[in-house]
This record gives sequence, C-alpha cells and structure tokens, in this order.
Amino acid sequence: MEAQSKKLIDSLFSSFSSFVKLWRVRDNIRLSNVRLKNLRYMLIFALAPVFANMQGSLFENDIRLFGMDAMTLMGSAYCVGTGSIIVFASVKNMVTVSRISVLVTLAGFIPWVLLPQSRLSFAFAVLFMFGFGSCAACAGFSYTFALNNAERFFGAVIISAICMFMEFDYGISFISGLFGGGTYLTILVIGTAICLWSYKTEDFIDALKKPEAKFSPAITLMLYFFAAHKLVEILYTYFPVASTPQALISNGIVGLIVIGISFAMQVWAKRSIWNMCNLFFIAMICAYALYFTPDGSAWRDISRFFHGFEQMGFIASYYLFGCVYKKHGNFRVFKRCFAILIPISLLAYVIPGIFSAFAPDTMPLISTVITGLIFFVFVMLSPAYAKYLFFADWSDDFTLADMTQTQPQVQSADRLENFGLTPREKEVAAFLLRGYSSKQIAGELDIKFDTARFHVKNLYKKLGIGSKSELFARFGFESKSEDKN
Repeated sequence: MEAQSKKLIDSLFSSFSSFVKLWRVRDNIRLSNVRLKNLRYMLIFALAPVFANMQGSLFENDIRLFGMDAMTLMGSAYCVGTGSIIVFASVKNMVTVSRISVLVTLAGFIPWVLLPQSRLSFAFAVLFMFGFGSCAACAGFSYTFALNNAERFFGAVIISAICMFMEFDYGISFISGLFGGGTYLTILVIGTAICLWSYKTEDFIDALKKPEAKFSPAITLMLYFFAAHKLVEILYTYFPVASTPQALISNGIVGLIVIGISFAMQVWAKRSIWNMCNLFFIAMICAYALYFTPDGSAWRDISRFFHGFEQMGFIASYYLFGCVYKKHGNFRVFKRCFAILIPISLLAYVIPGIFSAFAPDTMPLISTVITGLIFFVFVMLSPAYAKYLFFADWSDDFTLADMTQTQPQVQSADRLENFGLTPREKEVAAFLLRGYSSKQIAGELDIKFDTARFHVKNLYKKLGIGSKSELFARFGFESKSEDKN
C-alpha cells in the first residue's frame, strides 16, 4: 500500500512538474510565411458550423425521429458525411471528391432553403449536412497537407473570427434581420463551394511523397485534445439558452476578444499552443459551473462570457491537428484517424441530445463533470505531451520559424538528409546559406547566442567542415562573408 501511494505521489508530481514546464514553451509563428495563394485552403469554411452556436436557431423545427431532435440528427448526418472520405478519397482523386461533395451539399441545401418546413425539407437538410460533412473532411485534408504552420494558425483564426462576427450579428439581427436567418449559413456554403472547387492536385503532391507511417504517441495525444475539444464544445449547444440572442451577442463579443488574445499570444508573445489548450479547459469549466447560479444573475451572465474561450480551443485543436499529421503521418493514417473520430463525434451529438431531451436540467452538471474529468486527464498526460510533442526533436516545427522560405534553399542541395542533422540544425543551415550570422540566427529563432553557436558547431562537425565558406562550397552556393559572430 505504501509503495502504491508513493508511486501515485510520484506520478502526480511528475505531471505537475511537466505541466508547469510546458507553460514556458515558446512558438515562433510569422506573418511572412503566409502565402496568399493558399487562402482557399486556409478558409476551412466547412468546419465552421460544427462550432458555431447558431445551430439551435438554424436547424430548429418540430420534427423528431427516434426520440432525437433535428439538430442531433443533422449533426449525426454531418459526421457520417465526414466518414465518406474513408471510403472514396485518395490523394490523387481528392479534387474530384471535393467537387462531388460540393454538388451533394448544394443539392441538399438549395431545396432545404426554398421548401416550407416539412419532412421533405428535413430530408434535404439531412442530405445537405451529409455533403457538408464530406466537404469538411476534404477541407481538413487540404488544411493539413497543403499548408505550413503559420497558414494553419491564421486559417483557424480567420474562420473563427468570421463565425464570431456572424454570431454577434445574428444576436442583434442587423444584417441577418435584413436578409433572413439563413444568410450566414448561405455565405458559409458558398464560400466552401468556391474554395473546394478551386483545389489543385499539385498542391497536395507532398502528401504523395510521405513515407509509410503508423499511429504514434504524438498522434494519439493530438487526437485526445481534438476529440476533447469537440465534446466540450458540443455540450454547450444543448443548453436551453445557447441560441438566445443574449448568448449569441456575448459569445460573439468575447469570442472576438479571445481570438485577438490568441493572436497576440502566438504572434507577439510567442507563447506555446499548450497555453491556449489549458486556458480553453479552465474557461469552459468556469462557464459550465456558473450555470448553477440563478437565471438572470450577474454570475449567469459571466458564464456566457467565459464560453467565448471555446474559440481558443478551436484554434488550438485544428492547429495541432494539421501540424501533427503533416509531420508525423500520411494520408492512410489521416483516414484511419477519421474512422476513430467519427463514432466519437456521433456519440458527442447523440448522448447530450438524449440528456437534453429527457433531463435538460442536468446539462450544467453533466457538462461541468465531463469537462473537469477531461481536463484532469489532460493535465495527468503532461509528461507525455512534453516527451512526444512539445519537447521532442521533431517539435521544432512548433518552436521555430516555419521553413517556407528557408528550407527550399537547403532542399535544393538534396544532401542534408545523409548527415543525421536534427530539424534544428537543418534550420540553422538554411539561415547560414542565406548569409545569416550566428547572432542573427539567434535573433531569428529566439534562442540564446551561445545556443546558436552550439548548433553551428555541431552542424559543421557533422558535415566535416570548419567554416561558412566551406558550407557554401559544399552545397554550391555563392560564398557570403565569413561569420564573425
């Protein structure tokens, strides 16, 4: 018994220690690495309705099947549509699958909007959500394999900001009041159709070159946070007041503020995405716990403001999703992960839907307990997140400038892979070949000058050279001035 207690205490101490250390991890996302030509892959419109809290208003009707409301059934159709990529899609036919998904989406959406509410219109609504789910899978693929880290982050920020503006306007009924409640959903559908129809196979060519991959601890840990975010977020959509004008207005305002905070944390303060993950959980626990307070009280109003932090979780989950798959997986693993996420997503819609139908008053308690347990497990996994993600060698993709501009210069030599260089040393080599000094490299990578010199020394040793001029000679570039440190 004593040995078990000691083991438990050691485990808790290890988790707490890793948790604290991870708060100090830094990222380096840069605006200069965003390529405007990839905007169609950054605008992941098809993912937006999953986290937009307007679902309860847009899909509200009296039709119920199997004891479930329309929102639950349409959310389930969305998940099943997402799974269609597992059956039909490959890297080579992704453009074709994307366009078919667009056609199915429009075939369901247009009749649903035009027809009066009935079982027939509901059938078209289900078809629409099925097609839109397939669009989401295609968007997730391009978001992962066609973009770099900076583009993934800014893509998630842009979509999050658009949806928060939509929520705010839907609450005050300004633009939506003039043109109807389905205005923004129409915008999302049209935007999705335009983006997916413009996909180009050559933009996914790197996915074809990916070596054989398998599930790894890094992918498993990423999936845990991704699924956890989805579940915690979906719980809120079943609260009785989730789609009230007051909730939409407060969520929209705070959501926009939170998006600005997320941008500042990553781009200016260069804080790790880990910080965003934890702030999301803490804020959502507060949001759900405060629903125990009386309706109409100031605390109940504050709970709605806390809920705006769901946007931080959205940005963090999709950023991690793309980064981990691009670095640690291939298309086959990508499809296998969808096979895991689909039943989880279905349960995330169905189970809260059942509780909200038969015991709506229990939703605050259920949401608080579930979110608290998920966060506790997340904290306990801190040593694993440190080892396999944020402190691992390959995590340089998180902590360094994305090599969109510098890496092609190194890759053109096509010989660095033979020297056993770490991702950090390849990054340093790229800057050296651009004529940067050790001092400049330290500034660019936000590391100490001595650390930069250490990497340069190791790089030279592995390459069997002794100076920058020899480095340029080795790879056939015009020699720059010697590094005087």
